[in-house]
Formats: sequence, C-alpha cells, structure tokens
Amino acid sequence: MTKHPSSNGLKLVVEKGDDYSKRWRRQYEVIRMLNDRYKAYITVFEKPLASSGFRRKLLRGASIAVKDVFHVKGFPTTAGSKLLARNVSESTAYVVERLMALGGVVNGKTNLHEFAFGVSNRNPHYGDCLNPYDAARVSGGSSGGSAVAVSLGMCDAALGSDTAGSVRIPASFCGVVGFKPSRGLLSTKGLIPLSWSLDTVGVLTKNVWDAALLVSLMSDRFKKPLDIKPLRLEKIRLGIPRNYFLDYLHEDVEKNFEAAVSKAETEGCRVVKVFVEQPETAARCRFIIVHSEAAAYHLKISKAQMSLYSEDVKQRITAGLAIPASAYLTALRARKRLASMFRKTFKECDFLILPTTIIPAHRVEEEVVELGGKSFDVRTAVIRNTELFNVYGTPALSIPCGFTGNGLPTGLQVVGDFFDDVRVLRLGLALQNLLSS
Repeated sequence: MTKHPSSNGLKLVVEKGDDYSKRWRRQYEVIRMLNDRYKAYITVFEKPLASSGFRRKLLRGASIAVKDVFHVKGFPTTAGSKLLARNVSESTAYVVERLMALGGVVNGKTNLHEFAFGVSNRNPHYGDCLNPYDAARVSGGSSGGSAVAVSLGMCDAALGSDTAGSVRIPASFCGVVGFKPSRGLLSTKGLIPLSWSLDTVGVLTKNVWDAALLVSLMSDRFKKPLDIKPLRLEKIRLGIPRNYFLDYLHEDVEKNFEAAVSKAETEGCRVVKVFVEQPETAARCRFIIVHSEAAAYHLKISKAQMSLYSEDVKQRITAGLAIPASAYLTALRARKRLASMFRKTFKECDFLILPTTIIPAHRVEEEVVELGGKSFDVRTAVIRNTELFNVYGTPALSIPCGFTGNGLPTGLQVVGDFFDDVRVLRLGLALQNLLSS
C-alpha cells in the first residue's frame, strides 16, 4: 500500500447516506484479503455489531474498529495478551456505547502492543501489526491495529488509547489522522488501563473533520455534533520549539516539517520560536507515572503468571515494581507544576506545531537508530515528541505531512492549550487541506 486513505470519510455518510451494506461488504473483503498479513484485527466480528434503527441515526452505519482494550459486551477483551484470551466482557465501554447509540457499528477489535505497553505493536501472541506502506516496518503503537485498519480501508474510523503517543504515533507512521483530546474530555470507563492517570481515549480517522465529529459524539461536553470549519490561517501564531523537539530529526522528517511551516507562512501564519521549560523532567515524570501505575495494575497477575507476558512488557512491569512510592508521588506533584509552566507557552503563540515523531516507521527488527550523531533505542526516539503532552494533559493532533524518499508517511503534530480542542481540530483541518492541495 502506498497511498493515503480516501478523504471521503464520515461527512459523506452522515450528510448524504450511502449503501451501508455495500460499504460493509467492501471493508470485510479488505479484511479477508489483508488481515492475515498486516494483523490489524485480533477479533473480526462475523457481522457489524449495531443498535436497532442504526440506519435512521446520525452515523448511519459508519463502521468503527475498536482497540482491544475497550470492552464490548459478549466479546473477548484481550488487551493483546494471551492472559486475557478468555476475558469475555460483561459490559461495553462508555464511548463505544455512545457511538453505537448514534448509529455507529463495530466490526471488530484491533491489535495492539501487549497491554498497550509499547509503541512498536510487535505482538508475539496475535502477530506483529505491520505498516501498510512497508510490511517490513512497524505500524507504531500501541494503537497500531486501529491505524492500519483505517489506512487500509477496513473500517470508516477507529478508536484507540493514548498514554505517551499511542494514537498519534501509529497515525503518523500509517498516514492517517490521530487525535488525543484534552485529558478528561472523553471517559475511559470500560477500558483496560495502562496508566489510569495518563490514559486518554483517542480517535484514528481519514481526515480531521471525522475526528472532530466522533469526539463530539463521545463527549458529554458538547451539546450537538461538531461540524468544524477550517480555521483562517491569517495571523495565527504558530509556535515552533527552540529546544528539545527538533534536536534530532530524521532528515526527511525535518524536510517535510520545514515545507509545512513554509506553506503555512505563505497563507499568513506568523511563526514564533518558543522555549518549552524542562522537557526532560516531564519525560522522566511520564516514565515514573506510567511504569508505577502499570506495575500496580499488573501486580496480582504478574506474580503468578509472569512467564505468559511478552519479554519487553515483563521488563517494564519489573521496572515499575522497583520504583519507590516516594518517587511516584513526587512525579505526580511535579506533573501539575510542569503542566502549568507549559500552558504559559500559549501566551506567546496560539498553537505549537512540531513533527509527530522524529523518525518515520522503523524496521521491525530495528532496536537502535542513529540521529545527529547520537544513538537512541527506537522506543525513546519514537515517543520523544509525543509523550510530554500526556503529562501536560493538552490536546494533540497528528495529520499526514508528506513522505520520505522511500515512500513512508511522516506526521505534523498540532498542540493547543488545555480544552482548546475545537480550535486545534479547526487548525488541523486547515493545515490538512493546505498540505494535501
């Protein structure tokens, strides 16, 4: 696969309707042909799960794939682990219920890095989820199956969870849109957690308009569905980080980012260089919080059945168990201070823009990358530009931003102030239109 998914997403379905049965058949045919290779789904439903009267409701049978940490009543929720292979859900996650009540249908549960505790989506239990642009490379994760399903046309949209970039990273690697809303905008009720204080429900879609619609339908904060219009780019102050985020960019990622900034300036945006305070401290806090909370969640399971975890997840749980409670509490306190400092950035600019990831999708077997004369383990490189916005709790959106010389997608990340989600989405729509024109 070497092309973006069609931009004719949910808008056409919602506004005009279509032959949903024909669309479903086409999507199931793609699943039948490609899922064994790309491992996007862990469980494919025999037929889409729908509420009664879905054809007369807003989403008119739009097919939604859900990451296999979201409970769906009557189906297994494995979290990508053999430990939970027989874990049949007794209820449905709140956000999934919301979409189904409005005419969305669920066609299956998507693959992920085991227990969402990784960003490659390599999974020894259900198969490695592979990149639709180059099957020798990773999809990114941990919501990789959802990104691949959207990219290959197996569904109309998909749900994921994002704790350090797990929606935005695979979106960038697979050439789709990925949105992490402000913390608290969407309920995590009915999800298997990785880190209860950092987990955020996110969406993966063909375009930004679709992402905005789905978020508005899943949230209690919106009185009506969002029908966003592109933000006028004239005089918008785009903040570009002077430190940390642009220090070690892959040359093609850097080239595509600079081209995007140049296009935005041509349309009247004003570029402002901004300094982000203490990013290394925020990254350390994220590590401590995620590993501590994940270890606490897995404590009962891991002692008796540690041998059933994949090796990398086992190591991360072990690392989390070694973190003292005092370090965890210190990280929680520091997080509030760091978030407050970061929000002051928006006195100097309206939005922050940066590459979603500093590298494109890496090869499946690759463990170390060289960037700017420095060696990084791939996990550290992949989450470098995404993890901090989970600490800050701010909205962050990844949109497609060109290709590398060998045809791999790269992503542009738009970040806004806390609960400025609608304007982030409107700017993202404007930039997506600009970059795809």
